[in-house]
Amino acid sequence: MSSGRSWVRKRSQTEETIVPVSAGLINNNRTTKSKEDKPEHAGRSIKWRSWIDAIVFLVGLSIFLYPLVAAYVNYQAASKAIDQYDAIVSRLTPAQKKAMWQDAKKYDIELGKPTLRDPFKYHKIKSPVERYSQTLDVDGEGMMAYVDIPKISVKLPVYHGTNDDTLLKGTGHIATTHIPTDNPTLHGVITGHTGAVGHIFFDNLTQLKKGDVFEVRVLDHHMSYKIDQIKVIVPTDVSNLQPVEGRNYVTLLTCTPYGINSHRLLVRGHYIGENIPATQPTGVPQWVLWILLLILLLIAILMHVVTVKRRNCRIAIIQIRRSYQLDPERGDWPLPTQGQGSGRATASVKPDSPGGRDLTDSGAPGPAS
Repeated sequence: MSSGRSWVRKRSQTEETIVPVSAGLINNNRTTKSKEDKPEHAGRSIKWRSWIDAIVFLVGLSIFLYPLVAAYVNYQAASKAIDQYDAIVSRLTPAQKKAMWQDAKKYDIELGKPTLRDPFKYHKIKSPVERYSQTLDVDGEGMMAYVDIPKISVKLPVYHGTNDDTLLKGTGHIATTHIPTDNPTLHGVITGHTGAVGHIFFDNLTQLKKGDVFEVRVLDHHMSYKIDQIKVIVPTDVSNLQPVEGRNYVTLLTCTPYGINSHRLLVRGHYIGENIPATQPTGVPQWVLWILLLILLLIAILMHVVTVKRRNCRIAIIQIRRSYQLDPERGDWPLPTQGQGSGRATASVKPDSPGGRDLTDSGAPGPAS
């Protein structure tokens, strides 16, 4: 017999014959195979299942990563705006910077006691002074300053006003409050979103404590503020945003609780001078968290690949059983062997199995005994 084909022993009560597996004679009740039972069709089925699994996995991964990637992209845009602001300020002459600074201080004096309303409910607040939008418009895009809070890794531009478009670029200065300067009596309010999809603005203000120091940078003045009050108020209560005689305040305002936004979180700091070092973050550096997230992502991808491989193996086994009408309950199971000749797998039908069809590893076919 040729050694280039796989064979199976088929034994009845009185005789045993050897037939090739490829002849499709393993099943006495079936001599032909339908198209869907062919091994090549099984391969196509496995391939399609693999593609579907990959697409589903990628869609899920995209949904999971979108907020993180979008937040990173938007934060980079904010950082670019800050870099441009610093570059423009560096090109101004000392006389120009002094004139802009004095104009801002004069604006605060003219403002007096402001009329305040919640910035998240009343977006179209008219400026009390027509020249508000021209005051400290350094870049021509409405950016007047930027706020730097190293403890929570926040560095965001501060724009004029609090309309929807402005609050998606960074933070907004409430038009009816004072502009941050070194005047002895003023109260400026800077507001930013919490929980905006694809953005990280004032989401982590809850991590700040009394005594922490943050900065507001206007032109080349790096003004430092030490937190002395943290409050949660209802939107209609603006008493804590009013100026106090002889005190220079800046309050950071955002919505709370996260996702509900029924109240407002106020983090107030009083002016302690310029170039006072801000509070630095404690604990695990942020880059370590990103590395851990990347490791978890790689583990998830590896687990998915292994799961798909194992599933494809199971599907292949099922398709082979269907192709050759193998019944695992009767012990039918083709196993590869290190057979003689071509080395292809052969199978044997045990005489004591139901229907005389129990496939086992029998090596190369031998003579009937």
